[in-house]
Amino acid sequence: MGRAMRDRALLIEIELKRKQMIQSGLENGLQSDITLQLSKQVDRLMNAFDQSQNAKIIIHSANENNL
Repeated sequence: MGRAMRDRALLIEIELKRKQMIQSGLENGLQSDITLQLSKQVDRLMNAFDQSQNAKIIIHSANENNL
């Protein structure tokens, strides 16, 4: 799977997990263990996406410098 496909899959997963977190917050409260666990999962997914974007910028910059 290419980088663009992985990024797209991450964005979809982030959105699904975010919706689960919001629903859990409404049903179980914002401080419930379930909601907090989902929040941590969203954070991890967002960090993975950010790292992917940063890697893309670094690769792009390196390629421009080699021109």
